[in-house]
Amino acid sequence: MAAWSPKLANTYGGALAVAAVLLSSHLPRFRLPDVLAGLTAVWALGSALLDTVDPPATRWLGYMYASACLVFIAARHIIRNKSYFITVAYAHLAGCVATCFTLITGARGNADQRDAILDYNVRYGVDGININYTSYTLATGAVLAVVLLHVGPRSRAMRAVLVVTLLALAYGVLLTGSKGATLGLVLGAAILALSRITSKFAWTMTRVCVPVLILLLPFTAASLFSSTAQRLDGLFGRETGDLSGRLEVWPVAISAWMEHPFAGLGPGVFRLENPYQIGPHNLLLTVGTDLGLIGVLLYGSTMIAALTYAARNAGHTGRVLAGVFATSLLPIWLSGHWEYAQGAWLVLALLSVVGIASNAHLQNGGRHRSTELRDEFGGVSRPLAYGIRPARPVR
Repeated sequence: MAAWSPKLANTYGGALAVAAVLLSSHLPRFRLPDVLAGLTAVWALGSALLDTVDPPATRWLGYMYASACLVFIAARHIIRNKSYFITVAYAHLAGCVATCFTLITGARGNADQRDAILDYNVRYGVDGININYTSYTLATGAVLAVVLLHVGPRSRAMRAVLVVTLLALAYGVLLTGSKGATLGLVLGAAILALSRITSKFAWTMTRVCVPVLILLLPFTAASLFSSTAQRLDGLFGRETGDLSGRLEVWPVAISAWMEHPFAGLGPGVFRLENPYQIGPHNLLLTVGTDLGLIGVLLYGSTMIAALTYAARNAGHTGRVLAGVFATSLLPIWLSGHWEYAQGAWLVLALLSVVGIASNAHLQNGGRHRSTELRDEFGGVSRPLAYGIRPARPVR
């Protein structure tokens, strides 16, 4: 639902996530990512309820933050084996494919045609959906396709389908003309290629570079990185001179956040009160102005914990996929609004439990002489030798 109908997802996603947990056959087992996501949701709702600038709009955005966190928690709660992992992953990927098909067919019938595939002066979208939302959805879907290529079905036919899907989603991103999503695909492909050589070094680069850029870029882009920003602004045409207003709004957002450093202004308040009447278009500044430093710490800690679970519980595969996710979404986080996208939080949840699918593949494939499986919560389950269970002791 989140891929092809964001309005429905935003309205009912949180409620459906709660229903999924209540209707499941087992009690919740809260681990660190779940606790942090829950606290983020509570803080967002509390910030929205306390705001008096525009209560309806603020409470709606607070609910959207909470819904994304609830989807994250529900997915982690429901997915207890590889079949559930595959079901949830393919469901979202199917929505991304449907959106991509609508985009491509609509672009072919559009009167405005590009001179070249990378001529971003002409952009294509889906009627009724924000064009950047569509682009970011397809980029996140491409990351999910990479995840499934690593831990999904091993048949050649299904892998071929996933490769074709990945290429179609990448083509859809090019049609939308989003520079951030395009750059994200390039970075994700680069980190994936580097991981083939050395996954530990690629993961170390991701853990260092991604947080540093998120924390520093909005504060230094207008000064230290102005020339680089100008080159990026002119990439593929559609040059504006100020990154489509981002270099102008970022200092205003920083100043507004500093006036309410710990609690923020409230969800969506900055967009209503700043002279440009637009959001910060930056993850750190958006969460900072909406939820303050406390919200930033809770939000960021949730993502870090989820990606750490992937890297820890799925070994090489987890490090590769966590790196691809973080680097592919980095340009979107730096220049767009993707903070409460349920699709992104769903893929993050899938990554946090990717050890289930990865370990199941090791158990069935028997690639290693001896290994220990970890369950979805990081606990060691049982030793394996070529996928054969050890014999029970004779009394």
